[in-house]
Amino acid sequence: MARRLVLVAVVALSAGSPAFAQPLDAEPKQSYLWRVVVKTNAHPLVTPEFRERVKRDVVAALQTGIGTLGAVEVFDLADPALPRDKWEPLWQQFDEKGFAALDAPRDLTGAKTHFLRVEYRDGKYFLETRQYDGFTGLSSPLVRAQSVRAPEQVGRAAGLMLDRDFGLVGTVEAVAGRTDEVKVLLRGSGLGPMSGLVRNGDVFAVAAVRKTNRPAPAPVRTATGVIVKPPPGSIPPPAFTSTPRDFTYLKVVDPAPDGTLRCTVLTRYQTALPPAGVIGYRCMKLGTVKAQVAVKLVSSDGVVYKTASTVTVRANDAAFPNPAAPEAKDVCAFDNKLAQFRGGRVLNNIACVTVGTSPTTAKQFPVPILSDDPITIPFDTAPAREERAAFERAVLSVASAAADARLAQTVCFDTVAKLIDGKKNTDALGHATLGAEAADNADATLTDELARLKEQGKTVTKAESVDVLLTKIKQSLDALKANNVKLKEHIKTIKAVVKIESDPAAAATALQAESLNARIRILLTGGDVDQALAAYDQLITIVPDDADVKKRRADLAAEWNPKDAAHQKARDYLLKTWPAVATIQDFKDSLPLLRAHVDTCKKHGDKWTARRLLTLFGAAGPKLIELTETLDRASETDRKLATDANTVGKVLAAMEVELRGFVGESP
Repeated sequence: MARRLVLVAVVALSAGSPAFAQPLDAEPKQSYLWRVVVKTNAHPLVTPEFRERVKRDVVAALQTGIGTLGAVEVFDLADPALPRDKWEPLWQQFDEKGFAALDAPRDLTGAKTHFLRVEYRDGKYFLETRQYDGFTGLSSPLVRAQSVRAPEQVGRAAGLMLDRDFGLVGTVEAVAGRTDEVKVLLRGSGLGPMSGLVRNGDVFAVAAVRKTNRPAPAPVRTATGVIVKPPPGSIPPPAFTSTPRDFTYLKVVDPAPDGTLRCTVLTRYQTALPPAGVIGYRCMKLGTVKAQVAVKLVSSDGVVYKTASTVTVRANDAAFPNPAAPEAKDVCAFDNKLAQFRGGRVLNNIACVTVGTSPTTAKQFPVPILSDDPITIPFDTAPAREERAAFERAVLSVASAAADARLAQTVCFDTVAKLIDGKKNTDALGHATLGAEAADNADATLTDELARLKEQGKTVTKAESVDVLLTKIKQSLDALKANNVKLKEHIKTIKAVVKIESDPAAAATALQAESLNARIRILLTGGDVDQALAAYDQLITIVPDDADVKKRRADLAAEWNPKDAAHQKARDYLLKTWPAVATIQDFKDSLPLLRAHVDTCKKHGDKWTARRLLTLFGAAGPKLIELTETLDRASETDRKLATDANTVGKVLAAMEVELRGFVGESP
């Protein structure tokens, strides 16, 4: 499969000093858990016996290589003993979306998951592999592909492909007084000598690690691993997520046997590893090779440069070529037939590429060499267009962070309600407190970022889609603030419940009643009326003589009762069908029905459905942004999808303002 790395041009000077704090645990004593998930196509030659042999061969090939560093597990998605409801979310996403699913951000679990796809067709077995690393949040940048004819060769070939991208991982530490160098502490380095596992010249990709306001997922362990449950009432630790730091790589210059690496920083940025908004950086070793470099330049509008009359491209594997004193060996000659700049010599592991229209405007692009396929670099010769592209990327990044914070807040509400339902009030209090604190922190950081972007936007020519995103960021932050006020009120209620719970003289019925009342309030905040009515039913069994409770339940049921068949149909679409939209085309096609059914609910004064729909909008935002981020601007089809996504974003943003006004919330 052809490799395509999308690289974006911005001004690059020297690597800045990574003067961030280092609270991240390097986990020197933690072993690796390497999971291989196998997906096969249906074919008479792909038998259960064949799949079982592939599993055995893969384990045999990989466990020998990983040795004492960890354990290898292989899972067959076609195994009847592994039904879909037992799959991890990442496996399900891979099954639905293929290897592109690995690019979506997710909370870190520490486990490596390598996907192996095996298909039999045209007399051959076709193999494809790609990895997601749960310690760094990084994915292998290349989908490796190979074919073999003999069935007994599949497992061995797969093992070699998988092993090539295993990728040791580490935690980055700053080196005092150095702007171009860092230290890396390898995970698992305390389990045994690391000699021979990392060599001079090896290249590591980098990811920025951030703390979220979601609880950390349960650690992933082997089948025999033991997970110690936290004590009741303890505040769950926050989940970590990460963002790949594009055009920033670490090149090993001194690997020590104890797993400490001294690395040179190669980056396009003035500050390679900025400390703002992150708790640290982690990195993963890439399966790089030696090869000649071919570079294809593409404008931000997706137009391929087919002339070299104004642009010079140079590449070296030791350092970035000096534009003011160029060397002939670094020049990449332009191939008119292929529309590529091609280097004349083999480079080792990484290409330090400079692209520019003059020595003073040259931009730096460090690129790992993963194969001999061409590298696509979006590059604009006009400074204004380049500035615009950089600004639009910054806005998209903040919009994604704001949408994620809002979604995490929605998840927090749902989790707190479930904990209360499970009579885990102390846990609910800890979770809600953590969520409120994290939402406040996200609001403060993103509000500052939005103000900076708005100020910068006054002097930058920008696309209409950027204004839509800026509006959406503001709406997301407004919703985050408003819902956090409600969450803090719920925290007061939960505290009262916990206080009663800790009083040995408190009546059990009073505790249960207060707990259910707290859950009802949280459910109704998000418009979850069905669950609230069920909680009222439980409450009435506890306090059967409380007329006020019965009246509140009856009033809510009357409000929730659909007024006619059209009203029920509208509610079913908005709350059940529409949340399942999965593509940009789905979003676009849904707009007429979304509009019609919202109007139907408004006609009947149905504010509860509107409240629930507003909660669902919080999940739709990240989904739409994620779909937009994966588009290739060099593709005419994807450029049209980007336009459609912009249209959808405008409609949803306007509808959210409308619905907030309808339910009586400040838009």
